[in-house]
Amino acid sequence: MSNRIVWQWMGVLAAVAVIVAGPGCAGPSQESPVAEEAAAEGTAAPSLVTQEEHEATKAKLTVQFSDDFNQAYGPPDQFDLKRWTRMPMARARIRDGHWLLEVERAPPPGPGEAVLGGFGTTGKYFNPGLAGTNGAEVTVGVFSHEDYPEEMNERGQLVQAWSITLGSWHGFVGGQEDEDRGIQLHFDLLRDDGLFVYLVRGLRPDDFDKYPRDAFGTEEGRNMSPQELRVAHEAAIATGGPYVTVPCMALATRVYREEAEIKDLLERPRRWGVYLTDDANTVYWTLDGQVMDVLDITGYFSSSPQSVEDGALISIMGVATHQLNVWKMDDLAFLASP
Repeated sequence: MSNRIVWQWMGVLAAVAVIVAGPGCAGPSQESPVAEEAAAEGTAAPSLVTQEEHEATKAKLTVQFSDDFNQAYGPPDQFDLKRWTRMPMARARIRDGHWLLEVERAPPPGPGEAVLGGFGTTGKYFNPGLAGTNGAEVTVGVFSHEDYPEEMNERGQLVQAWSITLGSWHGFVGGQEDEDRGIQLHFDLLRDDGLFVYLVRGLRPDDFDKYPRDAFGTEEGRNMSPQELRVAHEAAIATGGPYVTVPCMALATRVYREEAEIKDLLERPRRWGVYLTDDANTVYWTLDGQVMDVLDITGYFSSSPQSVEDGALISIMGVATHQLNVWKMDDLAFLASP
C-alpha cells in the first residue's frame, strides 16, 4: 500500500451522530474487558496482557517519536508541520509547554453544531508490519471552551470527544477501504449522561454475522429517534463484549456515570495510551500506566498485511459542539520494540 494520506470524513459524520444522539439509559459503570474471539462464543477470557507484563515490555521499548511541547513555533503555523499534517478545521498552538489543539466554528457561542479536527503524523511510525509491540501515549489535560449562558445546556449534549488512532489512514475509524486497518481509543462526554470510553477497530464484513450490534446503520435505526438510538446503543454496551456500532467495531467500552469519576478522569492531566502487541494480534489501552482492557484481535491486521507494511500513521482528533473548543496535551510518545 502506498503512503498516501486520505482524509476519512464519512466515519466522522457517523461518529458524531452516535455521540450527539441524545440521552441513554442511566446505570452503574459498565466495562467489557474480554477477548474478542472469546466474546463471540459468549465466554469471557482472562486478561491476555497482565500489568506486570506490560511494565516489563514497556521498559524495553524504543522511543521513535517524542515531544514535550517546550519548543514554540512562530506564525503562521504555530506548530511543527514537518512532522504533523493538519486536518480541516484544526489549528494548534504551543503554550507553556503544552500542545493546544483548537477547533472553532462560526458564532454564536454555546452548544450547537458539532465541529471536528485534528492532526496526523506526516510519516509512519512503529515497526514494519506492526511486528512485536508498538504503542502511543499522551497526557491529556483539561478541555476548555468559551463562556455562554448556562440555560443553553441540555441533557445528552455532546460536551467533547477526543481520540487517538493508529492505522493506515488519517482520521477517525469508519469509511475506509476494505484493505485499510486501524485501531482507535476515544472518549465521549455527554452532558448529564456519562463519559464513554471506547477501544475500537475498523469493521470487517463478517463482523455483522459474528457480533451483536446497535441500531446505527440499520433500516430500523433510520426510523428511530435520537433517544431510541441511544437506548439501543447502550443495550449493545450492556452485552459485556464486542459489538458492531457503525462505522466501527467496538471492542471494549467503559461507561462512567458518577460526576466524581468523570471529574477525576477529565479535570486533571491523565495519561492515555494504546498498544498493539504480539505482532498486532492483541490490542489494549492504558490509563496512567495501568492496563485497562485487553482484546485478542488475531487475524485483523494479518488479513491485510500491506496496510501496515511500513508501520502506521497516528491521528489525534477532537470533536465538540462549542464555538471554540480546546484540548490541552503534553508529553507525546510513540514506542516500539527493538
